[in-house]
Amino acid sequence: MTWRDQAAAVALAAVLVAGCSSSKSSDAPHGVAGSPATSPSTTVAQAAARGVEAAISVVPWTQVGPGWMLATWSPVPGQSAGGPPPPGQPTRETATTTLYLVDPAGGRYAITTFPPPGEQAGPELVDWSGDGSHALFEAQYAKPPTAIMVDLHTGRQTALPLQGSPRYSRPEGKALLLSTPPGPRSRLAVLHRVDLAGNPQLIYPTDKLGSPFNGNYLSTPDGTRLVLGTSAGLVLMGNDGTVGSILPIPGQINCSPLRWWDQSHATVLATCDAPGFTSRLWLAPIDGGPPTALTAVNDGQKEPDLRDASAWQLPAGTFVQAESACGYQYLAKLSAEGTTSPVSLSGVDPGHSVIVAGVNGSDLDLKATASCGTGQSLFEYNPGTNTTTALLGPPVNGGGVIAAVPYPGQQ
Repeated sequence: MTWRDQAAAVALAAVLVAGCSSSKSSDAPHGVAGSPATSPSTTVAQAAARGVEAAISVVPWTQVGPGWMLATWSPVPGQSAGGPPPPGQPTRETATTTLYLVDPAGGRYAITTFPPPGEQAGPELVDWSGDGSHALFEAQYAKPPTAIMVDLHTGRQTALPLQGSPRYSRPEGKALLLSTPPGPRSRLAVLHRVDLAGNPQLIYPTDKLGSPFNGNYLSTPDGTRLVLGTSAGLVLMGNDGTVGSILPIPGQINCSPLRWWDQSHATVLATCDAPGFTSRLWLAPIDGGPPTALTAVNDGQKEPDLRDASAWQLPAGTFVQAESACGYQYLAKLSAEGTTSPVSLSGVDPGHSVIVAGVNGSDLDLKATASCGTGQSLFEYNPGTNTTTALLGPPVNGGGVIAAVPYPGQQ
């Protein structure tokens, strides 16, 4: 949901080497965000065992909820950028991509398949509707750019030509929010909402925020409000487009909301830039209370941590998504002073990027990629025991994991 570069990958080296809607849209008043998806069938199915692939027809929908993941997988193994494909291996241009529903134990269900993308990048998995029933893909290089909605119960794909980066509205996904960055036609980022047929519903008045909107936003779980990122801090906006409170973060020149920090959804984790090319993570109460710096000032000059991209608070401590040179990313742990130290993951090659996909209770769902390259595996990490469990990709079923999205509310 940000314009920041955000594929994942593991080489488990011991085993592998190597968005809100208005009242008119009828979204916000209905249901509860994070409720399990339901199926028309009343048949009780059992979850597939770890490493077992099952058909869409036997998904145990009554069990689908926190801890489950959507992931795209290709038979193409992950590899470093610019490297030639291994002899005899499929290539990205000629390989199909499969959308899997992955259970917490590592069983998987094939939902649908996308054809080989050719020279262009294929559709990217970007969101999971709050009611658990649909996945959302963005085909930004298609002509015209297209959003693709996938019914997780049937695998049916519905393409919708749209301009802007799409995400589902909250809580249920009855509409799409489209964020468009500044460009030749406008110096300001634009945010608008359309229904699931592409019909316009609302253009948010992002030119009335008091400071320029940067295109980044976060929905409240009930869909009644948005938190918008601006050049001076954060701004609340009603689901009907009414501009609400300004949440300034003093001394910062560009802030973006990242995720909700607490279960009560009273505090937003935000990343902010400041003069002198420095950055920092902040905790901003949406009731207007004073913001608190979570991390120390990062000037981007002290390797390996050149920028802190996000953070998660778990019983075992606070973990940070850290960014280093040449696109390398890794998991770090936050100290009481706000500085970070790299986490050595059991069985994971330290030369591979590791990216947090979501939270599952006291565990982290992680993706890993070949260094500055393409995706390899999806796995779960228990910080308390420093153990990792592969869920998809090597060594479970080979190939490479392209992207992963956790069950709604688990980011």
